[in-house]
Amino acid sequence: MNSIAKHVPDNIKRVSRAIGYAAWLDNFDAWAGLPLILAARLTARQRGALAFMALKSLDYETACEVADAALCEPLEDSEAA
Repeated sequence: MNSIAKHVPDNIKRVSRAIGYAAWLDNFDAWAGLPLILAARLTARQRGALAFMALKSLDYETACEVADAALCEPLEDSEAA
């Protein structure tokens, strides 16, 4: 039986690993490192789809707050601010 993992492109595997590490570590530095990795490894369409589906996983109010923060506020460590 062939594993689907053999057919997943390396850039997608790297993105999956980076998202997994960020979720596991769950701290500002881990999450803040993702935009650079995502931009380097995924197309704009793929990043948009990921962002869209992540927002869809949230309730409406939280999704609006997250979208507003991503688009309107500078990235900073809320724990340090």
